[in-house]
Amino acid sequence: MDEADRMPCPPDFVAAGALVALGAIIGARCAIKPKSRDSWLIVPNLWGGIVGLPSAKKSPAIGAALKPLDRLIARAMEAYQADAEAFEADKTVFEAKRDAIESRIKAAAKDVKKGDLDSIARELQSHRHQAPAEPTLRRYKSNDTTVEKLGELLRENPAGLLVLRDELVGLIAAWDKEGREGERAFYLEAWNGNASFDTDRIGRGSIFIPNLCVSIFGGIQPDKLTGYLEQAANALANDGMLQRFQLLVFPDHRAWEWRDRIPAKDARDLAFSVFDALADFDPVAWGAASIDDFAKFPHFRFDEAAQEIFIEWSGDLHRSKMPAEDHPIIAQHLAKFDKLFPALALILHLVECAATGRRGLVTAEAALRAAAWCDYLEAHARRCYGLLVDDGLRAAQALADKLRQGKLVDGFTARDVRRNQWRSLTTDNAVEAALDWLQDEDWLRAEEVGGTGPGTGRRTYRYSINPKTVKPSRDHG
Repeated sequence: MDEADRMPCPPDFVAAGALVALGAIIGARCAIKPKSRDSWLIVPNLWGGIVGLPSAKKSPAIGAALKPLDRLIARAMEAYQADAEAFEADKTVFEAKRDAIESRIKAAAKDVKKGDLDSIARELQSHRHQAPAEPTLRRYKSNDTTVEKLGELLRENPAGLLVLRDELVGLIAAWDKEGREGERAFYLEAWNGNASFDTDRIGRGSIFIPNLCVSIFGGIQPDKLTGYLEQAANALANDGMLQRFQLLVFPDHRAWEWRDRIPAKDARDLAFSVFDALADFDPVAWGAASIDDFAKFPHFRFDEAAQEIFIEWSGDLHRSKMPAEDHPIIAQHLAKFDKLFPALALILHLVECAATGRRGLVTAEAALRAAAWCDYLEAHARRCYGLLVDDGLRAAQALADKLRQGKLVDGFTARDVRRNQWRSLTTDNAVEAALDWLQDEDWLRAEEVGGTGPGTGRRTYRYSINPKTVKPSRDHG
C-alpha cells in the first residue's frame, strides 16, 4: 500500500506482482494436496499481469513488487562469483594432479621400473571421481529467453523461474504463430509446474528437464489485450492459454497526485524478510509431508476447517457458478480456479509462517483469504474479457467514428471495412457485428446485390449511410 500510494498507482498492481513473485520463489520445492486422501498435487506457480493504460505506472509498480526478488538475485550472483573463484582454484589443483598422474602413466608405459601401470591407472580413475563440481547460478527470473535456453535454465533450477515481460501480449501472441506450436506446448506444460519435459533439437542435442515449472508476469495495455482477444478467440476456446493468467488485474485508473514522503521502512523490511525466509525454507520443517510413492514433492494439506472451506467453495464453483455462466471464455477461466484457490492458500499460509514463525497445516484463515482473492480476481477477469464480450459495441463505436470522419462512402461493403484493418475492426466477426449494430441503430441500410443469376457475381451486401448520423449538429458545430 505504501509503494502504491507514493507512486501513485492502484495497489492491485503491486499486490498481484508480489503474489506471483512469491509463488515463483516457492515454486516446485513444495506443493499442496487439496484433497485429504487423493494424490492430486498443486504447485503454487502462478501466471498474472496488470492491465492499464501506458500512463498507469505499470512498470514502476512491477519494479516495486519485485524489489525483494531483485535483492535475492543480487545475493545469488555474489554467492555464485565467490563459488566460481573457489572452483577455478580447485580446478587448477585437480588438473595439475591429473596431469602428474597421466605423466606417470606415460613413464610407466615406457619403462616398467617407473611403476605399476594398472595401479596408476586406477589412481587416475579414482582421481577423476574427485573432480570439483562447477557451481550453478541460482536463477529466480528471466526477462527475455528462448524456450531452448529456458529449458537449460530449468534443468539447473528445477524449482522453477519467473518469466517477466513488460508487454505480455507480445509473448502470448508469439505462441499463436505458425511454426511456434512447440513453444506453446512448452508453456502449457510449464503452467502445471509438476511434470518432466524432454526437448530434442538439431545442433543443441537433447535436454531432459526434471521438472518444468514457470511463473509469468507482466503488463498489458487494454487496446492490445482487446486486439489479441479478437484475433485469438477460437484459439482460446481450444486450450485456454489466456485463462491461465489467473492473477490478471484491471483496476480503475488512479489519478495522479503529488506524493513525497519517506518510504515505510518497517513494512519494506518485513516484506524483504518474508522473501528471504521463503527463498531457503525447508518445507518438511515447516509442516509439509515428505515425498512418497504418490507425491514427488514435499506437500502441505489443509487443516480440518480449511478443508471444509475448500469443499464448500468447490461445490459452489462447479455446481452453481460455472453452469450458470453464459460466456464460454469466462467459464473456461473459472475452471482454472481449481488450481488458483489451493495455490493462493499455500502461498498465503507460507507467508504467514515466514512472518510469525507458525508451522503446520494450511489454516482456515489462509483458505478464507484465498477464497476472497478468487472473488476479487473473478471480477477483474470479467472486466478483462468484457473487452471482447460486448456484443459488437466496441466494434460499432469504431465503425461509427470512421463514418463520421468520412472514411467510407455510400455503397461500401464489409470487405472495404475489413481490409483497412482499423482498430477493433480487424476480423470478419468484428466487422459483421459492427454492421449489424449500426443497422439496428439506423445508421446504415443494407442492400443485397449480385448473385441473382449467371454472370451476376457473388451475392453481397452494400451499405448506405444515413446522412443524419454523420452530419455534425448545430449545437456541437
